[in-house]
Amino acid sequence: MFISVGSVIIDDIVLPDGTTHMGCLGGGGTHAVMGMRVWSEQVGLVANIGYDFPSSLMNKLKKVFDVRGLITLDAKTIRAWQLFETDGTRREVLRSDLYDFSQLEIDIHDFPDVFDELQGVHLHTESNQVALWESFLRQRGNPFILWEPWQRDCVPENRDKLIDVLPLVDCVSPNLEEARLLMGLENTEDILKKYLEYGAKRVVIREGASGSTFADSQGNFIRVPIANVEEVVDQTGAGNAYCGGLLVGFVQSDKIQEALCRAAVSASFPLEQFGALFSLENIKQRAESRYRPCMAAMLDMNHELQ
Repeated sequence: MFISVGSVIIDDIVLPDGTTHMGCLGGGGTHAVMGMRVWSEQVGLVANIGYDFPSSLMNKLKKVFDVRGLITLDAKTIRAWQLFETDGTRREVLRSDLYDFSQLEIDIHDFPDVFDELQGVHLHTESNQVALWESFLRQRGNPFILWEPWQRDCVPENRDKLIDVLPLVDCVSPNLEEARLLMGLENTEDILKKYLEYGAKRVVIREGASGSTFADSQGNFIRVPIANVEEVVDQTGAGNAYCGGLLVGFVQSDKIQEALCRAAVSASFPLEQFGALFSLENIKQRAESRYRPCMAAMLDMNHELQ
């Protein structure tokens, strides 16, 4: 079983021309589980939801993955505006007050007993919660733990906290903007070296349309291209889906390159529509058709680097 310990958010999307897509299912945990779902049917989500979570969305979730880890709180479901600018950038404006944000922090005592033999966990939480979760999760099958830090955690004043927890997880994956801010460096290779110096075992820097870059403590350095799609509709959640695909890839694949290409393919599916849930019809065949050219491009790209 693969799970995400993360968040569920309802997104209200506003495009530059004023077009809106209201009530889309979002949240880092939801997108990550969909990224896992591309490669495995045994996936679940552990997250808090509000008492007002739409039953229509819950019914859709039940058809896609295990929802026994969704915990209903006495609070409203968190909502956020996703505002897109003409240059393609996105600005998130959370619509809940600070009290409601408390539901993003999952009480470890609410963790469902049904998830007891875990293969992999996507951990989307603050750095001060990582040690607690790592100790707890290792007792449930000793899963591979991929930590995706919260954006608000990736600031220079939190660097010491990050250094303390990096050795605890099996992989960490920030995006490039977050990593630059945290480390005070611009160059991706320099940032990766710094993460490894601080004790990270594996690091993947997600760089949007430029792809991603992997490095580990064994000396591997791999550039990863994107998996191409015909039309990019919405970039929201692609990074989370990447992490989900990467998690499954690390567990199921013998080669690092295979895991990284799986991640790139997982990231491609949410780009094609609004909201976290995409069609799973013929998903294995569709994923394979994107995986092959991605792998070929990655081999060419890294051959040029050598």
